[in-house]
Amino acid sequence: MAEDLPQSAAGDLTVTEALAHVPGERVRMEPLAGGSVNRSFRVDTTAGKFVLRWSPVTDAWLVSDRSVERRLHALAAGAGLAPKIVHADARDRWLITEFVEGPVWPDAHFARADCLVRLGETLRWLHGIPAPSFGRFDLLEVLSGYAQRLEQARETGEVPPANYVQEAAFAWSLSGGPSRPPAVLHHDLHGSNLIDAEQGLILIDWECGVVNDPLLDVACVLSYFDHAHAHADVLLKSAGLGSITERQLAASVWLFDLHTWFWYRERRMRLQPTAAELQAEQRLAAAVSRGLPRTF
Repeated sequence: MAEDLPQSAAGDLTVTEALAHVPGERVRMEPLAGGSVNRSFRVDTTAGKFVLRWSPVTDAWLVSDRSVERRLHALAAGAGLAPKIVHADARDRWLITEFVEGPVWPDAHFARADCLVRLGETLRWLHGIPAPSFGRFDLLEVLSGYAQRLEQARETGEVPPANYVQEAAFAWSLSGGPSRPPAVLHHDLHGSNLIDAEQGLILIDWECGVVNDPLLDVACVLSYFDHAHAHADVLLKSAGLGSITERQLAASVWLFDLHTWFWYRERRMRLQPTAAELQAEQRLAAAVSRGLPRTF
């Protein structure tokens, strides 16, 4: 019933429609923290505990078809690495999964070698799932698409976005990505997407999931958390990527930074950014402008 919804969602018939697909009789519902576009709720019923993620708009980072998210999530769930999907709306307005008990990872965990060993082992298991034919994307093509859209808003004196795409082609080759077998990637490894459950680390929020170079998942961690660099070798070895060189890793991190920076810039053309998003964009601009390290 609409009157039972949290204040922020009251009156939204889509949420009410989604709740009809949660098993059992509803006992409790409360909002969950996190998410700049999606809104998530914990829903306890007589049949169990669930999470309802409601998506007012689609703002996927890598792929516009969110069926890819559902299918990769399901593969990870089958391997015990993600919550089981209970119901997914055919129009991508909501996703209902089982609720997983456990704390999310604090940022401090990414500075600890023992924690990065656990994360690396989880990524190794994830990357070991046979790569499906769906969900694959061409990173350079995606960057070129962003560059074309960003060119329309380029101000006088700014570096043309196409220049970065040329550098990206070199970085992609330098990273060794074209020669590594593709793997299932989570590609958004914030602590809020890692649940320290009794059965091990569980990965949630698969919106950015794709099939590509497994090194990009490690690059994601190092891009998000500077203090993880001190134990990059531990993370790489635990993830089964111990043969990666410093140059390859640096190139992959730079590519991840560039991709994320382009995403923030393009998104700002469509939506009003938050203060945190502007800060992240500035940090990434500084990282990308330093360019690729030429010597080690």
